[in-house]
Amino acid sequence: MTLRAHALAALLLYSLLASVLMLHGASLTHELSGAGSDPYESAWFLAWWPYALTHHIDPFFTRLIWYPIGASLLWVTSVPLLALLGWPLTSAFGPVLTYNLLIVTSPVFCAWSAYFLCRHMTRNFAAALIGGFVFGFSTYETSQSFGALNLAAVYLVPLLLLVILKRLDDELSRAQAVALAALLLLAQFLICIEIFATLFVFGGLAWALAWACLPARRLVLRRLFADGLYTAPFVALPLLPLFIAMVPYYALINHPGIWPYIWVTDLTSIVLPSQRNLFSYMFGFFNDHRGGSQENGAYLGLPLLLILAMFVWGQRHTPRGRYCSVVFLLCLVCSLGPYLWVAGRCTGIVMPWMAMVHLPLLAGALPARFTMFASLAAAVITAFWLAQPGRRVARLALGLLACVALLPQPHPWRKLPDAKFFAPGRVEQVLGPNPRLLLLPFAINGPSSYWQMQNQFGFTQVGGYLGFPPKPAQGYKAVMELFGDKMGLSLKPEDFAAYARAAGTQYVVAGPGADPVELAVIGTLGWPVRQVDDVTIFTVPPQ
Repeated sequence: MTLRAHALAALLLYSLLASVLMLHGASLTHELSGAGSDPYESAWFLAWWPYALTHHIDPFFTRLIWYPIGASLLWVTSVPLLALLGWPLTSAFGPVLTYNLLIVTSPVFCAWSAYFLCRHMTRNFAAALIGGFVFGFSTYETSQSFGALNLAAVYLVPLLLLVILKRLDDELSRAQAVALAALLLLAQFLICIEIFATLFVFGGLAWALAWACLPARRLVLRRLFADGLYTAPFVALPLLPLFIAMVPYYALINHPGIWPYIWVTDLTSIVLPSQRNLFSYMFGFFNDHRGGSQENGAYLGLPLLLILAMFVWGQRHTPRGRYCSVVFLLCLVCSLGPYLWVAGRCTGIVMPWMAMVHLPLLAGALPARFTMFASLAAAVITAFWLAQPGRRVARLALGLLACVALLPQPHPWRKLPDAKFFAPGRVEQVLGPNPRLLLLPFAINGPSSYWQMQNQFGFTQVGGYLGFPPKPAQGYKAVMELFGDKMGLSLKPEDFAAYARAAGTQYVVAGPGADPVELAVIGTLGWPVRQVDDVTIFTVPPQ
């Protein structure tokens, strides 16, 4: 078979696997992929960019959500590049289909891009095929595909590394390498700024380790550094207008400072699977210290750990072996966060990432997500180990066993949370043009963002879910109680009324799934109430 035929065969195999594990008979138009509230905001983003551009409004900032504060669409996970690429599908079939397709195909393209990387490094089809699987269907990838589209679509990362390696091997000229790297970095910025930023961190560390571990390659490493300097203006200048647009809204961002300390890799989760692993799902044996968390993506499995251990031991005397081993361990150690967690408990042992948690921008990065880089390093090591001569059948069998151990449980799907009241034009028909609504369930606790998208942005939302509440909104006790789903436990009705009035709310609309306790608390305010279609509407009286 030719190289092209091998590549197409790999794509077909990854696609068939994804159709079984991800799609498994679900409807792309009548069901929604994933779990939690993140899929609602992702679909909102895919609908927002075409809506904003066709209505000639600012696509980078809106007050249609979190009114009157508003939200910067560059500081949240708005995937503008994917939204623009999916625009034809969104226009023809709606954002739900676009979102579902992007999620289902993300592991496929991640695996395929890693396949090309591993094929370049090993020149071995079977080794590259399994290496691609290890990255594309890693626990990180299948966990993030539960809802975080921006974090699941990481297929550009292996391609960027492939460009670097081709440049080191003199297969690309400086002009070609600079152009390709700049395009990939620009595209990554427009998919996920967090991945874009951490690429420079781990890329810089990898370059420094290469300088230390590969003295024979220092000449080309010096040249690669110069290539990076040439690439910088081609990335920075096109992004400069976006950076300028982001600066005024930095004050809106205030994520909990505890996040980088708790969303980390638990040491035991590397060996023990989460409940999202296929076999732990089937037999009920799983590591529940992180439960089904989307950020629990560190599991490697015993077969893969055995491959990694044999590679480290067998290649310990070679520069390439030492380098790959150190890079993998570095990524894994950084994912452990500022303090070491073991079996769900913080040991208090300070880890290297502590040096980064107070830096601007990087302070908000969640260490658990660095397992993406560890998974890529593990994929490369696996491919190298499989491509070694001798005991090919035994090696291949262990490689396949490592793939089986990584298999995720069938991907979750659910019915669309469509509500009759939020059909296009219906809200405006009942409440007038562009009413300001506070929707229940509030923010992360329900599909409020989805309902706004379903209505085609015909109303303004007080609150909503595009991530954590803006910093000014966090000053209201009611916001944090509602966002934390503690309504009725400690929130006073007057606090709710104070926030609703301060935000200019005209109507509180309780949709399907609203908590009866919340409705009872609001009912004590004596506001006029009525039932319309499948919602309960409270009219907020003038101050």
